[in-house]
Amino acid sequence: MRSKTSTNQVDEFLEKLSPEKQQLAHEVRRIIHAAVAHLEECVRWDCACYFFYGPVCYFASSRSGIHFGFFRGKELADPQRRLVSRNGQTPHVKIRSLEDIDESYFADLVREAVHLNQN
Repeated sequence: MRSKTSTNQVDEFLEKLSPEKQQLAHEVRRIIHAAVAHLEECVRWDCACYFFYGPVCYFASSRSGIHFGFFRGKELADPQRRLVSRNGQTPHVKIRSLEDIDESYFADLVREAVHLNQN
């Protein structure tokens, strides 16, 4: 049985990031919560992960910012073609600055990923 971790662990995860990455991560976290309020939030695989009938999305620190990824990203429509994947990585969007964040697009990806898990 999977043990449920508390939101405090995600807060602790965020505190370990540099101030620049914290700002990006807080904004992505806000978008995820606004898009689908009922996701389970936890820390797994050194990432902030979100679950609903299985893994939905995550964000993690990268060298130059954060990655905002989707476990079933290859199945998402991705009309802007921003999801990238190489060397077997989970499809993700690279976020290096606040200008890289597109709230409506990210929210649409989260909702579509949740919909995939419901079917």
